[in-house]
Amino acid sequence: NRQAVLRGRRGTDALGNLHGVQTQHAGASAAQSADRKAEQRRCRNEGTGAMIGMVTSCTGKQTLLPALLQWNIKRTDGEPCDSFSVQFLCGKTTKELLEQATEFRATEKGRVVFTGIVDDFELRLGKEGAIAELTGRGMAARLMDMQTPAAEYVSAQLEDILNAYVRPCGITKIEADEMPPVRNFVVQTGATCYQALAGFCRHSAEIFPRFLADGTLVLRKEAAGSSIRLGSEILTVQYVRNRYGVAARQVLINTRNGSYQAADYAGFQALGGTRVQYAGRTGDKIRATFRTAKQRLDDTKRDEKLLYVTYPGSFLAEPLDQAVVSIGALGIRGTFTVQEAQSGCDETGATCTLILR
Repeated sequence: NRQAVLRGRRGTDALGNLHGVQTQHAGASAAQSADRKAEQRRCRNEGTGAMIGMVTSCTGKQTLLPALLQWNIKRTDGEPCDSFSVQFLCGKTTKELLEQATEFRATEKGRVVFTGIVDDFELRLGKEGAIAELTGRGMAARLMDMQTPAAEYVSAQLEDILNAYVRPCGITKIEADEMPPVRNFVVQTGATCYQALAGFCRHSAEIFPRFLADGTLVLRKEAAGSSIRLGSEILTVQYVRNRYGVAARQVLINTRNGSYQAADYAGFQALGGTRVQYAGRTGDKIRATFRTAKQRLDDTKRDEKLLYVTYPGSFLAEPLDQAVVSIGALGIRGTFTVQEAQSGCDETGATCTLILR
């Protein structure tokens, strides 16, 4: 029977009837094979990255996710935003669960290692079986996603900014230093709540907003974190010296009266750096997105010298920790500040990549 032969051949595809009609026996075998592969991935992860994921729905209901097959957590010192991605087996109710998920929290060995918002999810069916992937960003995303109408303050206080741009976004856990007011502070139409907060903190006290793993907003002068000595079990190392984007001189011109201020990076100029950048300012108002010449210069230095080191294990350091590093083969020794810590786990095990400056 020609029809029976065709049905049997087409049924051997692991994707089942996505590619045509399949026999019941072949479909069951393919599904069982995919499930076994996914189970093997899950088992390999249990020993090296026993991380637990939980989502909170739009109604406030909290639900534990199935055992994670793969995950990745990125924590930063404020910019760019923290982020996460996790993968797990997809069931019949997964779509409904994730459609309503708004927040994600991860714990490892009893401690919270990430808190953030859900941006998107993806459901896939393939040789690995039915897999769900959930991705999102840290709590700073709540401020970054919310734009504001214009506002002008004769003398902006920290509480003014928190009440107008932070607490309405659901950020209630806050640790803050005392900050002096900022006179003539302006928030432009369309600026984000994050820009309003970051601009105020920068002009008031040279503070950079950042979030802890449990979602607490920290507005404190950058202080050294814990001191850690990284071991010799390095998997990979990469040193990057960026000249592109680094400014040798920043000039800020007041377009109303023609006055200007300038900041020079003598060290970069001595190495042949020639990039000069200009920006304009109107009057004496301080806009949320405005930066002085020195601040603009400092911002271009942020990624000038970076050291990427990857070690086995996860969550070896927190942003702003001080890492003592000695890599004789590259002639690199000293104490560096952790700018970003990215931990991940898959079927090969757990690793932690630190970006040091």
